[in-house]
Amino acid sequence: MKVANFYPGPSRVYSNITEYIYEAYMDGIMSVNHRSEDFMNLMELTKKELREKLQIPADYEIAFISSATENWEIIAQSLTQKASQHFYNGAFGEKWASYAGKLTSTINTHFGINEELPTGDIAKKADVLCVTQNETSNATQVSMKSLKMLREENVGKIIAVDVTSSLGGVKLDFTLADAWYASVQKCLGLPAGMGVMILSPFAVQTAEKIGERDHYNSLLNILENTRKNQTQYTPNVLGIYLLYKTQQATKGIDYIESKLEKRMEEYGSFVDSQDQINYLITNEKVRSRTVLALETSRMEELKSGAKEQSIILGNGYGPWKSSTFRVANFPAIKNKEVEKLMEFLRSFTGVSAR
Repeated sequence: MKVANFYPGPSRVYSNITEYIYEAYMDGIMSVNHRSEDFMNLMELTKKELREKLQIPADYEIAFISSATENWEIIAQSLTQKASQHFYNGAFGEKWASYAGKLTSTINTHFGINEELPTGDIAKKADVLCVTQNETSNATQVSMKSLKMLREENVGKIIAVDVTSSLGGVKLDFTLADAWYASVQKCLGLPAGMGVMILSPFAVQTAEKIGERDHYNSLLNILENTRKNQTQYTPNVLGIYLLYKTQQATKGIDYIESKLEKRMEEYGSFVDSQDQINYLITNEKVRSRTVLALETSRMEELKSGAKEQSIILGNGYGPWKSSTFRVANFPAIKNKEVEKLMEFLRSFTGVSAR
């Protein structure tokens, strides 16, 4: 790949994807019947790899759906009885709240980009608490410590977590929430077109208690199929195959998280060494480990310079669109591409390499 792609999703795919696509074609995976034994074996193996590499508890269900966004609808219609409370500090958490509000009663709790999750402000009528763990629009994160506090203080409530930009890049404690969801085009290093949903036993019990079956993507329909290693819709079989092959090839989430942390340290050393590019998020405790949002007063010059070097940077988002740029810190991005970006940024700011 000649272009170094740091756009925060869709981003760079794993370099062995072309090899796996060829294998899928030669082995007939692309045309396999999704009710066949071959497909069910593939789905079973894929879920097994995800459990092992991402350390997902054995009693949690794993399901494949069309996208991360589809989870907004599933959670609202199949897991919410009275109301959902949405905690957000950026665009994607706000969009989740807005969509859920079309289907159920919602309570919205906005907090600042440099603030930690306000775990003490819980509405009594809310039976589902919705958290965007990694907010791609502004490069913030909710720590496992904050999620633990939310869990301990709200026994009996469903906790749903958006990990679209962190699943596969950050070690997550899945026992701290009940419905985790993501899509595959970010830390999982695949082409866009598929979502993943991870459900606790409590989430399953709640769905069974509510008994909602009015939609093709009702959670009970999804659960019945995933337990048979099938899907309720015609699935992205190639996407599942690619997920299986790429997860099979990884060294696991402990290794990946350590690798990404080292890159974050390198980025941090650079930011601290000059005054022309700065973090949007000043509170390191809530700074994302997989997406960086950086400010500069020389934005147009930076963008044109990066383009000349065949480097794709992410634009700022929402209120930070014109003042920031974003950099993906995803596992599929190669070390030599990070070195290329760092060389460009040092040249841009006049900082000498160490």
